[in-house]
Amino acid sequence: MAASLSVNDLKVDFAHVLSMEHSRMEKMFKSLEKKVLKGFLGVNCSVFEGAVIEFFANAKVITGTIVSFVANRKMVVTKDVFVEAFGLPTEGMVSFIDLPAQAVAEMRMRFSDSGVPFRAPNKKNEMKVEYRLLHDIVAKALCAKAGSFDVVTSEKFDLMVAISADLKLYWGHCLFQTLVAWFMSGLVHKHRVKPRKH
Repeated sequence: MAASLSVNDLKVDFAHVLSMEHSRMEKMFKSLEKKVLKGFLGVNCSVFEGAVIEFFANAKVITGTIVSFVANRKMVVTKDVFVEAFGLPTEGMVSFIDLPAQAVAEMRMRFSDSGVPFRAPNKKNEMKVEYRLLHDIVAKALCAKAGSFDVVTSEKFDLMVAISADLKLYWGHCLFQTLVAWFMSGLVHKHRVKPRKH
């Protein structure tokens, strides 16, 4: 996740986006900001890109803790360290199994560009433009699973519902588990990117 933020230049400039004259887009980004994801999504890692890449290249998961080496120094990232570093919420739902049916139904209609309730897995071009952008943010920054970038998977849809419906989610737990899943599945090593030359 942090590697994708740095390596793929996925950073959200909240000040710029929130000054746009597109009320629906502004509302969607305010929901991201309200969820306290601004610190996570708006982080600027470009100065430390080499260190981030080295951290991800050397990382392993040992009993639920991420351990790596950067510049020959051992680094340990626990859920508590991760939560504190990004200022993520620590209360709320820890899984999407209990998403309220009413909120899911409401978001299916809100996301839809056709007036027909949106269903996952459908293509993101069936959503309103602001939710296509939200999908891209969720897919690149918050999801561990690889797959088609155009298809809205159940995992991405659930995250979009939690953000858009203003549901209370223990973001620190959910995002840390996603990061751990990334390392456990080997996705980080398969998609490793070399630092850019400046």
